[in-house]
Amino acid sequence: MDESPAAPVEPMARDSGERRASGILPWAIAATATLIAVIAIVVLVVNQASERRPVAQLTQDDSVEGTFAVDEDVEFLGLTAADFVSHGSYGALEVWSTTTTEPEDLRCLAIVAEGRVSLFRCSAPTFDTIADFNIEPSLVPPAPSGEPAAHIRFILRDDVVGVYLAPDPEGGYY
Repeated sequence: MDESPAAPVEPMARDSGERRASGILPWAIAATATLIAVIAIVVLVVNQASERRPVAQLTQDDSVEGTFAVDEDVEFLGLTAADFVSHGSYGALEVWSTTTTEPEDLRCLAIVAEGRVSLFRCSAPTFDTIADFNIEPSLVPPAPSGEPAAHIRFILRDDVVGVYLAPDPEGGYY
């Protein structure tokens, strides 16, 4: 038996096409990742731009006592004007809120005009309380565009009331 040493195994030479493909792969992955990141940023910016923003935010003012006439909805819950906390006013409208525990936990929003409750809305504490109100445009500030705004949405979220306007009932609030 001939015992000659085994010839060393030489790696197979790659052709230039394989080398080009393996060099392009990292660049293709990087380009795809960059494209996905750009698309995600564009989607985020568009969503933020289309998000409704309040024209005013009214915070609580515990120093003001309620001196308005309550209506039957407010009386039904056993509330008086003294139970409400002022959030100030938006034009001719005063904005008040309260939290009840009887007959159930509710967060309530009262819109007061001319010394009486004109609109009263309540919701569970886990939801925003929303009150839509129509008023003569001359009694509230105009929309940011300068046009009259008669359709107002008040949203009680936590301890702040956001004020949103709609130029007409068919349009969205901004």
